[in-house]
Amino acid sequence: MHITFGRKSRLTALGAGLITAAAVAVSASGPALADTADTGGTAAISTPRAIVVGLAKSTIIMLPGNPASSSYAKGADTVTLPVTGGNGEVGNFFGTVNFGGRLIIINSKAGKTVTITSLKLNFFTGALTGVLPGGTTQTALAYTGGNMSASSDPGPPATETFSCDELHLSGKAAKALNTDLNTTVFIRGTNIGAFTTTFDVTVS
Repeated sequence: MHITFGRKSRLTALGAGLITAAAVAVSASGPALADTADTGGTAAISTPRAIVVGLAKSTIIMLPGNPASSSYAKGADTVTLPVTGGNGEVGNFFGTVNFGGRLIIINSKAGKTVTITSLKLNFFTGALTGVLPGGTTQTALAYTGGNMSASSDPGPPATETFSCDELHLSGKAAKALNTDLNTTVFIRGTNIGAFTTTFDVTVS
């Protein structure tokens, strides 16, 4: 199964996920529904060269924290993260997909560093989230946008894929990064690149 949808249909798709979740909640007295577990795979955040260079001119660099890794190809710097768990499903935009590794953002001029941990993709909100320094809860880092697609493959192993060609920096993330890194370079709504994840799923 492969689904492609554009900018204006994101809320419709996410709304469908919320409706599905509500249906699950109100049907608790009926037969038990299958539980989905995400058991492996990868995710990639690809930041265009122009964004990387612009940040570098402001003495800002982003590095992957183990076990994440980075590579440069086709005009973009790509951070790859392993899938470590979750219950995300692309068929109804349900749940979250959890990623290993960290994002480390450094302002070399100011001598400031921000480490973002516990990265997740939240299908309900369409956000890439993480825990910021000093925090204990998930904060939206960027929202998926642009042209998006979802697909599934029965395998084995069964896999699901979600991708988008835009990630828009959230207001909360921009404010936190500017404050903690002593800069003003981060702006809400900035398109910071593309995102894709393919993950293994099991149903019980």
